[in-house]
Amino acid sequence: MTKIYIAPIAGVTDYTYRGILKEFNPDMLFTEMVSINAMECASEKTLKVILRLREGDSVQLFGKDIPKMVESAKFVERLGVKHIDINSGCPMKKITSNGYGSALMANPEHIKAMLSELRSALNDDTGLSIKIRAGYKEFKNPVEIAKIAVGCKHITVHGRTREQMYTGKADWSIIKAVKESVGIPVIGNGDIFTAEDAKERIDYSGVDGIMLARGIFGNPWLIRDIREYLEYGKILNPVTPLDRINMAIEHTRRTQIEHPERDFIFELRKHICWYLKGIRNSNPIKDKINHTDKYEEVLELLNILKVGIEQEGVEE
Repeated sequence: MTKIYIAPIAGVTDYTYRGILKEFNPDMLFTEMVSINAMECASEKTLKVILRLREGDSVQLFGKDIPKMVESAKFVERLGVKHIDINSGCPMKKITSNGYGSALMANPEHIKAMLSELRSALNDDTGLSIKIRAGYKEFKNPVEIAKIAVGCKHITVHGRTREQMYTGKADWSIIKAVKESVGIPVIGNGDIFTAEDAKERIDYSGVDGIMLARGIFGNPWLIRDIREYLEYGKILNPVTPLDRINMAIEHTRRTQIEHPERDFIFELRKHICWYLKGIRNSNPIKDKINHTDKYEEVLELLNILKVGIEQEGVEE
């Protein structure tokens, strides 16, 4: 059965949203990506925020220094994490300018040494994987990196180069080439926004699994949609505007409960805007939500929108 993984996304796969995603049963779910340098400098209190884990969470680490990477991985392992991924795919300038993320691809031997040291240091039952891109600057040979990763549990390939960032289309022929070149499971990533997208790319590339990223912004149902489409050839439970509003309400309530240490989690606003995207008459509501820092006001505004949608349903 094709695996469905959720990418580690800074500012998105936070503690609360992971709780929601977990209810849709993805095969692997990552925390936000974690800097090994931040871990080294952080206090115990900060580490509890950076690595606030739910049972079954996997963690992706980014950095360059091999001893620090090993130390961080061992620390994460001691917290009970059973799968650790190495980020060799992030294209953001603030990451690559320090030689992290996709910049690691410019030095395959460094990646080889890092993976070897990690595999030796980690317990046998701790999964190890790596995520890469189609290329970085002059280096455009992801198959070479994939062959280095043969000792890993899987390798994830994003079908864009670092220079493309998130523009243009992901090239799944590159992902297909990696799949055909190695014996370990290959996870494809890039431009999966619908269940139809997922099936088309799985059928074409033959990958063992897919990783969802931007497609799950405000759309945790995508996990369920893909599973239904792959099994039945159709989506059995299409998401309705009311479903999305109810989830925005639920997300708000959970955020308030799960973060009593802060008066308001401002990152909540973007999640709500993603849930409400395209819903009729939601723009004024979103604007007001973006100008409040009170959970009660957010809930009141969402319920106003909900009542309007329910009344439209009755009238129809």
